[in-house]
Amino acid sequence: MLDGIVSSVSSVPFDALVWIICGTFAAIFLLSLILTLKIPRIKYSSKRPFLCLANAYAAIVLAAFLIGGGMAQAVIAAALFWCAGYICYGILCFFSKEKRQSAPAMQQAVITSLPQAAPQKTPVRAEVPVAKNNVRLEHAISVTDRLLQKNLGKGDRQELEKLKNTLAVLQMKGALSPAESEILNENFNALLKLMAKYDV
Repeated sequence: MLDGIVSSVSSVPFDALVWIICGTFAAIFLLSLILTLKIPRIKYSSKRPFLCLANAYAAIVLAAFLIGGGMAQAVIAAALFWCAGYICYGILCFFSKEKRQSAPAMQQAVITSLPQAAPQKTPVRAEVPVAKNNVRLEHAISVTDRLLQKNLGKGDRQELEKLKNTLAVLQMKGALSPAESEILNENFNALLKLMAKYDV
């Protein structure tokens, strides 16, 4: 069986074989790049399958050059193709990154979106201790980071990013007022629903 495969591949002119391998890989890369730029779901999905494909193509290049030439030439060709495949993978990952708002603008947007507490006629209660809040907030932010690595729906991803920004602002404030503690609890409840939905 292997002899038949080798004889079939050997019957193809070497130059044509190299063009077929490189051409199909280039076509797959261009298609992946176009889909990444055009379709948000593909843009934010993992690009590891393309990386596995690049590794497989490097092995194919090695085999093709072993059939058509010597060992040294085959190893060099496979190494060059492997480097080119990783560069293509890096390009796909670069265009998959989300554009983030600048930190001051993002913090201002989150602060202005927080509901304002109504004036209280009774004496203000003591603020929630800073240490307890920091532990809860650090854990919640680490959970949001894990969730953002999942293949989320567009609405869930937007909700999770807004939730993470709110948690970051509350973390910077330190001790929280009763109204801010209530906002924090609402965000924890929303986070728990997303954790259950995506099994985190």
